[in-house]
Amino acid sequence: MDSLPQTPRTPPHLDTDLEKQEIDDVFESPSQGGTTVVADEFQAQASPNLGIKRSITDYLRKVSLPDKFPEPWRRRTVEPYDEAERIQRIDSHPEGYPQLAAFINSDDNFAMCRRFGFLHQRVLLYRQDELRDLEDQLIRLDDEDKEGMPKALKSRKLDDIREGSYRRGLIQQIDDKLKEYVDVVERIKSLSSYKSASTRDHTSVSNWLTNNATLSGEESEFIHHKSDLIALADLEEGSWFDGFVEDCLSKIPCRATRLLFTSPEQRNSTQDAYVHLYSKARINILVRLVVCLLAVLLLMVPVVLLLLVPALNPIKIVVIVLFTLFFSFVLSICTRAKRHDVFGATAA
Repeated sequence: MDSLPQTPRTPPHLDTDLEKQEIDDVFESPSQGGTTVVADEFQAQASPNLGIKRSITDYLRKVSLPDKFPEPWRRRTVEPYDEAERIQRIDSHPEGYPQLAAFINSDDNFAMCRRFGFLHQRVLLYRQDELRDLEDQLIRLDDEDKEGMPKALKSRKLDDIREGSYRRGLIQQIDDKLKEYVDVVERIKSLSSYKSASTRDHTSVSNWLTNNATLSGEESEFIHHKSDLIALADLEEGSWFDGFVEDCLSKIPCRATRLLFTSPEQRNSTQDAYVHLYSKARINILVRLVVCLLAVLLLMVPVVLLLLVPALNPIKIVVIVLFTLFFSFVLSICTRAKRHDVFGATAA
């Protein structure tokens, strides 16, 4: 029995290669700035099983499309360990200066350093005496020229070209020393404008250094010069009262206070049970609420008391005086009001 003629079939490996080539043509065909996803007419006519191969192409495209995209379009995976978070964490730094720097950086109030007032004054006195010596030399030279050559005092050119004159060099020395002197004066003036570190902040840094022993004995002695330490951060309004509120919150054995008044970064910055870091923004909100409450009480309480006290009673005068004094006291400690501001607010 004769066999029917059969259509020649493409070997399996050649068919697979053809499909792979068409897929690569779909994704890697050169075009202007992107991948080609539409086959041209010639390819459609040359592929009898184009519908099946397109289905395979679409499926593989969904699977392998991210790998075909250029690098900027791929979704970047987030590193599990953030370098910025590591810098903020105190415990992630090794003991010594790195950990001390991280602790000081955790709160602006901890930023303090020595002004070296004694050394600045010594340098200032030294430069001052050098100028005094140069001043005496210039005066003696003027007195000599007054008797010997008075014309030299009336003409700079004549004084410079005459033999044996050293007034020009002396003036240059004086100018150089004056620059050094003024530089020291400006440095002292600049450092004097900084406020001294508060006792509370100094105690916090000192206790942390003592408990952690991060530095050697000699290199940690700077913290013992309390009178020479200056605060680098500009204290905000009512900073003393803010510190008082933070101390009160630290003494409250309640986890809710830490959740309310500390940020997640501050809670995760250290495992030290003796270190309590608070969010300045949240503490500021609480302080403003307390100040507003005090302001309302200072206005309403004396009014109510005056209404309860009978007329022509001397107690009214006592109430007015006491609440006026209390208002001035609260204004002074809870704000950065100056003397004239307190006086004007009290008089009003």
